[in-house]
Amino acid sequence: MASNDLIWVGPTGLTIPNDFTKPQQIITVANGLTIKQKDDIARAFENQAYDMGAEYTWRRSMIRLKSSLKSLGMSFIGEMLGDEEIDEFSNIEMVLNDYNAISLAEHLGAISATGALKLRQALEMISHYLSDKAEKDGEELSLVDAAQIVSTCVRYILGDSEISIAIEFSELRKRLVTETIPLDDPQIVQLLESPVFYLKTVIAVLVAAVKNEKGAGQEHAVRNLSNLIQPMWPHIAEKDRWQIGNAYRDVTSAGNINAAKGLKNALLKVKGFDYVPENLRSTTFKKAAKSVIEAHFALNNFYTEGPLVSNLSKLGSSIPAPAFIECVQAYLCSFLGNPWGYAHTAAPVAERELKRIPIDRWAYYFGKVVQNDEVILPKLLSSKPRDRLCKFVVETLSDLTENENLTGDNLKLVEALFKNDVGRITAIAEKMYNKLSAK
Repeated sequence: MASNDLIWVGPTGLTIPNDFTKPQQIITVANGLTIKQKDDIARAFENQAYDMGAEYTWRRSMIRLKSSLKSLGMSFIGEMLGDEEIDEFSNIEMVLNDYNAISLAEHLGAISATGALKLRQALEMISHYLSDKAEKDGEELSLVDAAQIVSTCVRYILGDSEISIAIEFSELRKRLVTETIPLDDPQIVQLLESPVFYLKTVIAVLVAAVKNEKGAGQEHAVRNLSNLIQPMWPHIAEKDRWQIGNAYRDVTSAGNINAAKGLKNALLKVKGFDYVPENLRSTTFKKAAKSVIEAHFALNNFYTEGPLVSNLSKLGSSIPAPAFIECVQAYLCSFLGNPWGYAHTAAPVAERELKRIPIDRWAYYFGKVVQNDEVILPKLLSSKPRDRLCKFVVETLSDLTENENLTGDNLKLVEALFKNDVGRITAIAEKMYNKLSAK
């Protein structure tokens, strides 16, 4: 393996002939579908049932993607989602929604960053046109939009006969709990040169192993985390630092002496005890925020978000530091909405809670978090969410640019938001997002 190659590289997708503009043509190169499935989709479009053809294509894509992810093991899915209740007996459809499946596939190198971005846009589109709101408003999926959904699905999921889930990653994951790997190992050298997406995946694997493995497996995980934490710490996101701190709290509370000792030594190397929660209150906030985000990217979100955002807001206006990132993401999702609008029952509550956040917390978000925020950055590429954020920043965060935590591209993004400079906002957000999965 060449030293300048990434361990996991998302495929660029199937090349579809330029003259294949109709869904009936595009679907013919979907090698991941049976002849009957191709015929069913083509027939739907021939009968002008665009929503039916697009939905069927999307569902087949998600079934195929989730099936490929399941092959890694449901316990691994639980590790990646940070949900200890997921085990080998869990139902993939019950624990992994479409949005999370796309994100997980991106982190594992099964889909490129561009492919994941386009799939999320397709998800938002199909969720909107299949929602009760669209039906009530008399909105129908056009042939052009349906063709775009089909093209995205075929290019990034249905084009190949098999979806490759990074063999190299599976090998490294196994090594992390079966041997203590030195820093000069070729795979570790590559890992330390990899983007944030890949670092966070390894952090999740190691933290889960430290908490759940026994005997030699746990010892190797502790040693590998201790070896890797110093070179990785400057590059991992704030959310991943909190994950390590949360793990230390959990193993300490559980009386897991070996794991607690290992994590303590690792955190001492990077002065990381600021990321250890003082109590369990943050867990409640995190779960409530997660529910909001999942509803936001699901069908009929304009109707389902309201009660969930209200529930999050009732937990209190003082958000615990370990849950701050998740809560801001949840509130921003509901407030900014998507290219088709926002949930009118949820957005006012979200806006009220966002306005309660102190300016120093906003400086922390825009100074240390936003560049790694894979949930919010893509929203800045759409006009409606982008305009709403610009308006909010101007009306609420007038002192933000004076904060010393804002430098470089983070400061430029905030300045562009104040000026509503669409071109600069889009360019900076794309640059930040692309850095997450590419050197």
